[in-house]
Amino acid sequence: MTTIRDVRNAVRPLIERRDDLFSMGRFVFIKPVRHILRGVHFESRRDPKIFGSRLSVQSLVPALPEFGLGWGERFYPTDQEGRVLGSGWDAGDPEMVSQMLDTAEEVLAQLHAIDTFDDYHSYLSGLQVPWIASPTIELSEVMNHAMKGEFASACEKLESSDRSLKHLNTLTPRFHKALQAEDRAEVAQILHDWEAATVKTYKIGKFWERTPFPLELR
Repeated sequence: MTTIRDVRNAVRPLIERRDDLFSMGRFVFIKPVRHILRGVHFESRRDPKIFGSRLSVQSLVPALPEFGLGWGERFYPTDQEGRVLGSGWDAGDPEMVSQMLDTAEEVLAQLHAIDTFDDYHSYLSGLQVPWIASPTIELSEVMNHAMKGEFASACEKLESSDRSLKHLNTLTPRFHKALQAEDRAEVAQILHDWEAATVKTYKIGKFWERTPFPLELR
């Protein structure tokens, strides 16, 4: 399988020509990071010379204690006739690696449009199985309402989803209570703490800009 070093070496030309991108592990992300990670992930395959690739979009909240691949579809190389080559990108073929970087640059440009939480939720809602699952959409709805200070709607969505409620209670039991109490300061603090935890997981602190949530701007 390809290594993180292989990924780093392969994407270096892209990073060098774009000052709005950075590489971290198997990811290339857009910087600065504010609330939402937007990038691509270069997967390992059984073949040691092949890269897989997929879009990777992920909200920083709720906290992610472990790396997640993010949400997004795979993208593949094509031959001269435009036919998709599902086998992946050959790391030993300079022409194919160049095509991989050009394609990654194109899809990353599209991800710049995901700028708000509404954009993020719309993006998730537009994905299909196996790239997304309904519990993820449900949790996104809760977070979207909470981050905008729409506490009644956030509570309603949360209390109608046993899986989301269990997950958030495991992370931070006081979050549900803060929503119920419409405690704006407490909800904001929890959201910031969650973001900081995810940033630590991904080791992207120098690329992250702590930014107010919409509920703090009202």
